[in-house]
Amino acid sequence: MSDTKRKGSLGALRHRDFALFWTAAAISNGGGWMQMVAVPALLYDMTGSSTWLGVSSMASLLPAVFLTLHAGVLADRMSRRSILLITQTVQMLCAFGLWGFYLADAIRPSLIVIIGLIGGIATGFQTAAWQSFVPLLVPKEELLDAVKLNSVQFTLARAIGPGLAGAVVTTMGTGAAILINAVTYLLVIGALFISNPRQSIVASNGATVSEVLRDGGRFVWRSRPLRLAVFLAFVTSLCGQALQHVAPAIADRIFGRPSTDNAGLLVALGLGALVSSILSVAIGDKLKRSTRVMVALVLFAGSTALIALTSNYNVGLVAYFIGGLAHLQSAVALNTLIQGTVPDHLRGRTMSFYVLGILAGIPLGAFALGRLGDIFTMRVAVYVDATVFLALIALLIGRGWLADLDVTKIDDVISDPLADTPITSDPV
Repeated sequence: MSDTKRKGSLGALRHRDFALFWTAAAISNGGGWMQMVAVPALLYDMTGSSTWLGVSSMASLLPAVFLTLHAGVLADRMSRRSILLITQTVQMLCAFGLWGFYLADAIRPSLIVIIGLIGGIATGFQTAAWQSFVPLLVPKEELLDAVKLNSVQFTLARAIGPGLAGAVVTTMGTGAAILINAVTYLLVIGALFISNPRQSIVASNGATVSEVLRDGGRFVWRSRPLRLAVFLAFVTSLCGQALQHVAPAIADRIFGRPSTDNAGLLVALGLGALVSSILSVAIGDKLKRSTRVMVALVLFAGSTALIALTSNYNVGLVAYFIGGLAHLQSAVALNTLIQGTVPDHLRGRTMSFYVLGILAGIPLGAFALGRLGDIFTMRVAVYVDATVFLALIALLIGRGWLADLDVTKIDDVISDPLADTPITSDPV
């Protein structure tokens, strides 16, 4: 048994650069969840409309839908660290700007949407670079461990951030939650400055972004496991992750609680994901990806149905907890499929298609749920959500597609213009 095997998934944390980045990211993402609890509750209280929640979600995430694919090419052709430094700085400035407007009592729903739009543009360039940057901080043999721990980091933030948001908003106000989020970006920026990733940048060799993007898209399309991963990322985001963006309306209209009690729902979601991540690290590779995804889909269907069936807030907490369990298992399965089977020179572009599915699904799902909630009732909207999950499970079982997720290697079946060109080391 190798040394890596003996150390298990936590062994990746013994590498300084990864440990520093992982810690800074966990704190910063916790701050992001604080703002995600505070600002939607503020927006809902200002407008009384769940549609506004959907509009805000679309503004912050839809720009990424149009930018992510090109960003995936940039992640293969540029320093991923440089991309992250720029995008983290933009997002930090957005948070400080939002805090300034709140402090001046000049905050308006349209202003929240505009600032979210600017941050969403940064997200569009950032997400693929982030996902493909993390494995560069550890030796290649520990790549999958780093990917799993990256999911755990997001999970820790999701578990801790909303609870802190509830406490901060209650004691110090919404502005304090926004300010804390803004300050935490400095930790990630600092970690990026001192890191020394092992990335090699592949020269463009005269190929245009469109040509490279086309070849990356062809690579994903010709591989059924990758097509399925992108599809599942879209649907689980559309019907699963979108629920966190309309949580203020669910707290109010289904459970009869203040909109700020969305903090409790999101804490439950985060705790579910945290428990799921601990189980994921403990189980390791003993579960097939297909099994993880099927379990996740069943849990997603059960959690959404439970929300629609009850008016009890405590039962709603259990439902969101189950949703957290589901999300993490699905994310680990799909993420490790791409990170562990795709050739390195195609990983950034492939990841961008996967991220595109996520970033397209969340705002569309949030808007659909919010609009249905205003037209009919929020309970009806969540019933529809659960029905989609049940239909997806029936489709996957009937077609037998999930077994494709258990592939161990995806060969480079395209003639990639970047594959045989000289490489240069990652510049600061």
